[in-house]
Amino acid sequence: RDRKICEATTVGQTVKILCTICARAGSKGVANKNLRQINSKPLIVYSIEQALATKLFDQIVVSSDSAEIRDVALANGATFAVERPTEMASDAAPKLPAIRHCVETAEKRFGKFDVIIDLDATSPLRHPADIVGALDMLKSTNADNVITGTPAHRSPYFNLVETDRNGIVHLSK
Repeated sequence: RDRKICEATTVGQTVKILCTICARAGSKGVANKNLRQINSKPLIVYSIEQALATKLFDQIVVSSDSAEIRDVALANGATFAVERPTEMASDAAPKLPAIRHCVETAEKRFGKFDVIIDLDATSPLRHPADIVGALDMLKSTNADNVITGTPAHRSPYFNLVETDRNGIVHLSK
């Protein structure tokens, strides 16, 4: 298989790379957002397709508390789906324990991985080259982690919303 960046620094070894995508069912803002159709496909499918396009990953594993999200993920190229425990799927639950659970479950099935790349399920405009670039940065800097971001075009303060007494959402500022 054509792998762009998977040679270890030690000659003859291959680096095993896992892609995790965590997609819970609940959402305060948009109900069932990971299955919402965007340009005729569920939101989560974009992250799976981006991961596949890089040709970097030994496995693409989706973690979700929703059987429907897991089924959609498997039908669209994810290689494995992990049932996320309820306590890791609330609005208040941090993401890191969900990623850890996903990795540990995947490693029980596929063996240890050398590199873990977690893709946010709600980033349909990400370019596969950005994923490859993040891995390149990880390797070239000997960093422990690479976290991506983008400059805000305006202050997030001006994107705050409030719900009025009639249940209608308006910009606050």
